[in-house]
Amino acid sequence: MKSSPDGEPEFLFQIAERYLGDGQRYTEIFELNKGRVQPDGGTLTDPAAVLPGWVMQLPDDAEGEGIEVGVLPTGPAAGTPSGDPSSDGSAAPSVPYYVIGKTRKGETEYLYLIAERFLGDGERAREIFKLNEGRVQPDGGVLTDRDQVEVGWVLQLPEDAKGKLVKHGPLPGPTAEPSASASSTAGGADAGQQAAASPSWVVLVLIGLGVLALLGAIGFGIVLVARRLRGREEPFDDSLLRTDTSASWMVDRALRVLLASCEREGVEVPGVTGVFIEGGTMRLRLASPASPAPDPWVANEDGQSWSAPLARLQSAPASEASTAQFARLVTLGMAETGRVLVDFVRARGVISLDGPTRARHEVLRRWLGELTGNPWSNDPRVVMVGNGLPQAEQAEYLSAIEQVIPELGVGDGGVLVLSQAPSVTQQDLLAARFADPRFTWVVIVLGESSSAKWRIRAGDDGWLRSGFLPDVRYTEQTAVRRAGE
Repeated sequence: MKSSPDGEPEFLFQIAERYLGDGQRYTEIFELNKGRVQPDGGTLTDPAAVLPGWVMQLPDDAEGEGIEVGVLPTGPAAGTPSGDPSSDGSAAPSVPYYVIGKTRKGETEYLYLIAERFLGDGERAREIFKLNEGRVQPDGGVLTDRDQVEVGWVLQLPEDAKGKLVKHGPLPGPTAEPSASASSTAGGADAGQQAAASPSWVVLVLIGLGVLALLGAIGFGIVLVARRLRGREEPFDDSLLRTDTSASWMVDRALRVLLASCEREGVEVPGVTGVFIEGGTMRLRLASPASPAPDPWVANEDGQSWSAPLARLQSAPASEASTAQFARLVTLGMAETGRVLVDFVRARGVISLDGPTRARHEVLRRWLGELTGNPWSNDPRVVMVGNGLPQAEQAEYLSAIEQVIPELGVGDGGVLVLSQAPSVTQQDLLAARFADPRFTWVVIVLGESSSAKWRIRAGDDGWLRSGFLPDVRYTEQTAVRRAGE
């Protein structure tokens, strides 16, 4: 790893942005290199603390000038990972881990469920998979498919895992090295001679691998069907809703850093109307000017916004307090400068979503996914009124708005979706509710509405236009625009 052009060490976010096209994937690089001894004898333990000259293993899909392929250079620890019990004179590190058990229905737990329980987000199952892929388990099995796990297997968890059943200590198991690696070095020349002398054995192995692959594919399909049948609590049309969990994780952490920094310096937490991820910086647009800002945030000249480097937000202390005040913060899409999120409560009135039916239905699905699935969401009630609306498993369907208006109180709030603009009488009823600053319901009309406070149009070209915000591309999947796009 080299220094950046200004002489400062590169951050993992910059490396991920350059070689993976998405800075938020820095967590994958961190997990691949955490605890490995570097050439200078140092060890990566903090994603924000890296030094020039360190060597970073990258995910398989990394590409770009400067990437080298080969055996990783080893540090002073005789080339073995610091977590390998076989390292001379080194003790296995203490890490959080969990032993797979069974659900209440007697079924083997799966990675999504484990991630949901201990990390608060089932989509972080891929992080658990990366941490444990290829490691030999106590029964001799090896994790090669995230949907094929066994009771009794030991899973290392990310450092932020929390829960009564999370254990800490050296990972139990026969070895910390993948069995494929061990078998490739144990036999040496004799193994090569044996394989050459027994071609039928090789054929049998290849046939066996083919059968296993086929069974794995069948098993994967069965697992998916089984999960749907037992009612996984996920938003509908997952491909549209959970488009970028790494970006959601970064925003959630930034909000928690905001809470922690304000609490630390005795500053009132400001109202946030929008969040903008611009390159390596996050900018918060405030409801009211506030200055100065608590570290690591910096207020702009008029105090209307606070900014902080994403690298600082990775390592700054984060609060465990409730993020309910940000519960209606929604990703609209990608502008030319980066990701744009807006707090829908700030509309203080009806939000109209117009455009071709297919486009506005897709945008609505994405919004509902954000409102019900993000880490800072408070699982709001979703009510659909009228005909021709997308079907959502978590929504209630009513025929008339009068059936729900009496229930629109100032409690936890929710999301009300209308298939047509409200009448004058209904507008007056809604206006009375919005007059109360404690009212946190979001009211969305699919189609034109003359009474709408915010008017947003979705196009078949993938762009969302509002007139009061920069145009955004709602079909973008990554948190940072790829070079050349």
